[in-house]
Amino acid sequence: MKKKINKYNEIINLGLQPVSNRYNKSPNKKCLEANLILEQSNETGIIKLKNSRNPVIYKPLVKWIKYNEPEPHLDQFVRTTLKKYFNNKKIIVGGISSKDDTTLNRFFKLGHKIWRIDEKKDLKISSGSGIETVQHFLGKNRLNHLNKKYDKVDFLVVRHIWEHVYNQKEFSDVLKGLIKKDGIIFIEIPDCRKLLKSKDITMIWEEHLFYYTSETIINSLRQNGLRVISKKVISYPTENSILLCIKPYKKKRNLILNHHNLEKEINLGVNFGKQYKKNKKYLHKLFLEMTKKKKEIVLFGGGHLSLAFIAFYDIYRYISFIIDDDVNKKGMFMPGSAIQIKSSNELNNKKNILLLLTVNLTSEKKLIKLIKEKYGNLKIKSIFPLSAYSIFK
Repeated sequence: MKKKINKYNEIINLGLQPVSNRYNKSPNKKCLEANLILEQSNETGIIKLKNSRNPVIYKPLVKWIKYNEPEPHLDQFVRTTLKKYFNNKKIIVGGISSKDDTTLNRFFKLGHKIWRIDEKKDLKISSGSGIETVQHFLGKNRLNHLNKKYDKVDFLVVRHIWEHVYNQKEFSDVLKGLIKKDGIIFIEIPDCRKLLKSKDITMIWEEHLFYYTSETIINSLRQNGLRVISKKVISYPTENSILLCIKPYKKKRNLILNHHNLEKEINLGVNFGKQYKKNKKYLHKLFLEMTKKKKEIVLFGGGHLSLAFIAFYDIYRYISFIIDDDVNKKGMFMPGSAIQIKSSNELNNKKNILLLLTVNLTSEKKLIKLIKEKYGNLKIKSIFPLSAYSIFK
């Protein structure tokens, strides 16, 4: 009897963690939890959450929660694509979700025909549904309807959803069914390489099933019958974007995995897990010393990155409160905790505090200057290892 080979190795087991969009009006209120176990394939290097729950349960209960993706690269990308693949001729462009709207609008302004799947009419889900719901209901049973309603496209836009898709085989079959014979699918995903290299635990998010690099995404696509015809990595301070133009394989073929730098990719995952334990020990020691000195620890920003930092390192007891001037969040409590979100006015007359920023790295320097001008020379650090002001440095 042959010994069964384990294709996935566990990197980090965070156990049950509160779902990040479940803000509460009262402290310590029980909320929805996700079992977060990060694992890595020893065949492909792909890192993913070991999670079989229906992702639709993570749908936000309020409409004011928004997630924004970087877009400065899109103007140039659209112009280059039209010239490179279509000789600047008029084409039909399609989209899958609201994440694709701004890209579609760029094509429309240049005179191209566009359409985008209507969540309510085409998928029978509520308008404005998030990608966690769209990816679940965009199955092959919808393909006949979509093909009757919409023209097949020359170019299909699929931004920031592939990494959330639970059934990638069926999802990719739907994408293939929406394009013309020689059509192109454009997939954009976050590049997790910087976060993995810097050992940033806030990379993990219950809605984000896969954590790709520019190497491992190739295996994911090949496994689902898609070949990469172009790949470009757009650099951003924290998390780069990977832009991929892909086409279906014309014939069924034996799967050839991309083993280039496989060992390097696997080491990224292994070292990520090892450093997590070291960082957790370091923070508990540091924050315990601070609390003994009566120093308050406050986070600036009440989003899912703040919760990840607090929950994954289990530092709830050290955090006094969180600053966020979003009117929807003020007065609320972070999911599953007694940590309240308060106005920035709470910083008035606060001197003996450590303020931890959870904002985009491009905004840090300007924000620090504004905070110090308004509230005095506070001690300010960042929760992100990549930041010049990182708490880990």
